[in-house]
Amino acid sequence: MSQTARAIGIVVTLAMLVFSAWMYLQTGDWVALLFAVFSLGYGVFFFSITPRDRDAP
Repeated sequence: MSQTARAIGIVVTLAMLVFSAWMYLQTGDWVALLFAVFSLGYGVFFFSITPRDRDAP
């Protein structure tokens, strides 16, 4: 995965996490909480992968 794709994934994941956490705090809906937990999982995924160097074999 390229460094740009990783950065976009992190930004989108952070936005999803913030929105779903805010929605849970506003409504108390368990689905929003579940969505926040899965967003956190995506965040771990995007932080754990290492961007590939385009020039590497």
